[in-house]
Amino acid sequence: MPSVLTVAERIILHLSQYSKLQDNYDVPIDVSQDGIAAALRISRAHAAIELKKLKDGQEVMERLAHIRRGKTKRKVYFLVPKGEARAGKIKEFAISEGIEIMPLLDLKKCAGEDLWKSTDGQFRPILAQACVFRKAFKRSVLPETSISLLPTDRNGMVEMPEDLRDSIVRLQGKEDLRMYHSFAADYWLKDGDNRERLYHLIRSGRLREAEMLVAARGQHLVSVADEDLFSIISALENPSDKYRHKVLFFAAEIARKTGHKDFCERVARRMGSSDSLRERSDGKLMLGLLAMGQGRHQDAYAILTEARELSSGNGTDPRLECEIAEALANLSRNREAKETLESLLPSQLKKTDPEHLERIYFQLGTLYLREGNGPEAVKCMSKSLGLTRSSDKAKFYRGLSDAYALAGMREKSAEFASKAQPPRKWGSSSAGQYR
Repeated sequence: MPSVLTVAERIILHLSQYSKLQDNYDVPIDVSQDGIAAALRISRAHAAIELKKLKDGQEVMERLAHIRRGKTKRKVYFLVPKGEARAGKIKEFAISEGIEIMPLLDLKKCAGEDLWKSTDGQFRPILAQACVFRKAFKRSVLPETSISLLPTDRNGMVEMPEDLRDSIVRLQGKEDLRMYHSFAADYWLKDGDNRERLYHLIRSGRLREAEMLVAARGQHLVSVADEDLFSIISALENPSDKYRHKVLFFAAEIARKTGHKDFCERVARRMGSSDSLRERSDGKLMLGLLAMGQGRHQDAYAILTEARELSSGNGTDPRLECEIAEALANLSRNREAKETLESLLPSQLKKTDPEHLERIYFQLGTLYLREGNGPEAVKCMSKSLGLTRSSDKAKFYRGLSDAYALAGMREKSAEFASKAQPPRKWGSSSAGQYR
């Protein structure tokens, strides 16, 4: 509902929060004309008019100051004693009338329904569209308004408070929400955020495009699996026949990585009922990985071997062979594990983009560490590190540290240990993990 306090009174209350900074060299943007307008959700022109009146009334002073993280000085505003006295009276009045002050000054304190009611009808679609975005977005993609409706940082980005977003979204109709989510999905296509685009595509009902995105970018998204991504993909329940295999495998992989084992198993068994041998094989692969994660290594090896038999008509599956090698290593069948991995090298080395080569070398390096063969472990771990595209290289550094230590190269071991987070020291306990 509209405030019973005037804009001038709200400006005075806003500035009263910053009185202790009056003599500081660096001040927040909140005490500049733009900052005041943004905080109170009024136009910059309106803020300028009211500030001039307050200066003429000798309640506010103006000076030049350096804005924090800014490059130049700007005009800023602070209360003088007369303004401070008036701020006290306004606060007393607000308390006596039961008026909550903070929602008038800070968007984070606003109740969504109150803000929605107090927003002019012509601006409500802009506010609703902004609240659909889960991450900061460029203010310039939405129409301009005559009031500072949305909080904008110095880079022109808007990020609405989560509670406010949720409450305003709940006030929207289904069709309006579809439209807002569709707009956001297209925004993230240009910005390149696949997770956010997937979220908005599903919410907007553009399910075929969501499936296409999973098929094209699923492997990248799996590398950043978390609860949020699980909640997104679990909403894509009935994929079309064309993309069913890739969507279900992606959903199962995300569920497994985030600890949703029952969900993963249900999807894997659903894949196992397919007419497609490849889909059935991948369903078995997922069940094998679940068994391995539960420490049932013999069961895992048996299930993964079944998956290999199902996929045999489509040639060798490097991912599946790596998992079989892992299962063999867990059963201390190191020689067979090495043979499995080494059999993959010729075909992978011929590829322009050998996506599995990094893992093959890492697993081989681990097997050599278990055997106590430091020099070969160094070779394999070095190749794996050189091939990785991961931004988190800690496991590669740790592997190389252990390999160099086993080879008797203590300085190199210490060098790579220092790169790993957290740093590790070589010791008998470290050596024992590979045996």
